[in-house]
This record gives sequence, structure tokens and C-alpha cells, in this order.
Amino acid sequence: MNQPKIVVGINGSMASQAALRWAAAEGSLRGARVEAVYAWEWMGGLHAHYAPIASRTSREDEHRTALDVAGQAVAELGERHVEPVVVEGSPAQVLLRATEGADLLVLGAHEAESEPYPVLNPVVSACLLRARCPVVVVLPGMEHDRRPEVLAGSRS
Repeated sequence: MNQPKIVVGINGSMASQAALRWAAAEGSLRGARVEAVYAWEWMGGLHAHYAPIASRTSREDEHRTALDVAGQAVAELGERHVEPVVVEGSPAQVLLRATEGADLLVLGAHEAESEPYPVLNPVVSACLLRARCPVVVVLPGMEHDRRPEVLAGSRS
């Protein structure tokens, strides 16, 4: 029997930190391994030709930074069943590929003070439309509720 797999998208934002905490708690309940997926794209090719060379970063430097961000987010969480996964590519495509064989995808969303509903960025929208598994969208401040009758969580 295969161990359940939960994928959570992380990017260092408050919303992704909330999603990571929620996914870790859900992973504990399900006995699932949690993959904290950090997608990154090399920005070195996007500098203007006249930009100072000192401000440019190499692909290796940006990859190392991505590894550090993902590793730190998971280390701060302190959960053994959560592992960082760093993949180069556009965030939506990386997350959608990661949902192959996954039981759940967890993403973070931001609340806008001027809007009555959470703001869903293009990555969250693409994943909601195309993920190969159920998707949970977590807002900052949303904590995992361990009562069995609660499906997704509760606002604290």
C-alpha cells in the first residue's frame, strides 16, 4: 500500500507559510508524506544589456537561494514527514506536475482588505482548474482544525 502524498506550494509568503502549516497538520492526520514544492525560474536572462554585471546572478546562485528558502521553511516547521522539493520552472506547471499521484494539493491565498473574497493569483487559479487531485486553499490565519467533522479548517 502506498503512503498518501500531499503537495503544498511554498514561496516564502505569509500565505504559503499558512498553507505549509496546514498541510503538515493534515499530513500528520493522514499518515501522509508532505512535499513542500518551491518552484523557481532563473531571472538572469531578464536583465537589460546595460544593467551592471554585479547585479546579475548566476543560475547556480538562484538555485542555491531557492534551496535555502525551501529548506529553511521546512526546517522552521520541524516536521519529519515534510520534505522540501525545489524544481526549476513556472510555478503553475511545476505544481500541476507535482499533483500526479498526489492525494491533495494545498496552496495559500491572500486576503485583500478592499475585497470581500480572497484574491486568487494566476498560479492558484490554474491549479484549481487543472490539478489532478483535490485542492485546498488556505488563508493566512487559517489553522488546521483536528475535529473530524471539519473538512478544510477554521479561521482563528
